[in-house]
Amino acid sequence: MEKILRLEQLLANLERHQTKEHVKNAVKEWLLASRSVIDSVIDTIEEEKEAPVARKINISDE
Repeated sequence: MEKILRLEQLLANLERHQTKEHVKNAVKEWLLASRSVIDSVIDTIEEEKEAPVARKINISDE
């Protein structure tokens, strides 16, 4: 019975401190940070693709 009372007290404390909202906000912040890193990597890859490439120019009279 004591365990049930402790569990009820724990749940009441979690509800009072809005733990669910804190977790949702933390996950949202983590996803936004991850997206920022992914966007940065994509930009870097695209910059590497667009780098100028040396081309051989044929100057013979053929």
